[in-house]
Amino acid sequence: MEGLHLDTPPGKNVVAGVASSVISGEGIREGVSLKLHKGVPVGTGLGSSAASSAAAAVGMNALFDLGLDREKLIEYAGVGEKIASGAAHYDNVSAAIVGGFVIVSGDHRVVGMKAPPQLALCLATPSVRLPKRKTEYARTLVPKHLSLDEAVSTVASASMIVYGFSGGDLGWIGRGMQGGFVDPRRSVMIPGFEEVRKSALKAGAFGVCISGAGPTVLAATARGKARGVLESMLHGFKGAGVRSEGFVTGVGGGSRIIEQV
Repeated sequence: MEGLHLDTPPGKNVVAGVASSVISGEGIREGVSLKLHKGVPVGTGLGSSAASSAAAAVGMNALFDLGLDREKLIEYAGVGEKIASGAAHYDNVSAAIVGGFVIVSGDHRVVGMKAPPQLALCLATPSVRLPKRKTEYARTLVPKHLSLDEAVSTVASASMIVYGFSGGDLGWIGRGMQGGFVDPRRSVMIPGFEEVRKSALKAGAFGVCISGAGPTVLAATARGKARGVLESMLHGFKGAGVRSEGFVTGVGGGSRIIEQV
């Protein structure tokens, strides 16, 4: 892996794990040599393991001309997530493979929606000490069972986000991001989270949430306000005595083959 020292054995590395799974599952009788050039920061809540897992599945599919559909690609990519976090969850790998906003079912079926063109995403990552196998730890912070009120609120929030993406309405997307049961529990890992959230909303963000398992904080806003929102987030962390860095981006278009020889 370029840019990062890789000291994990193949069985605990997501790329090798996904590739081995494809080789076994598709009856391939050849081995492969893999080189990963990764531009996604590791362990920050930006879907690093999902990006690697998706790249491995899509790359193997192209290399051996397997013709796998996206549901099968997602299933193989989920092997990498199981290695990384202990559970084969498919939300992040689905988004990495399909792109846009995705809804994924338990049997890996995916519905993808294009993001509104005016949507910008601001991401601020604080420099904080995190536990090893952070994603596994973050999962322990959320309850396995919800109260009726929390369940109703979470379904409502998810519905608002779907409505917002289907209609291209940033306001509804933002409203949906404010609900749910995850952020109130996981925010204990992020000093200054509440200050950052309030600062971003005041600067024009429609919604703010923890990105993945954290510690990165994500804000959704309109493109014209993105730089100001990001600066407000960084300022919020600074006010809490936490160093941070961030960037503005948009919603990705999914995995693609850049070159094949």
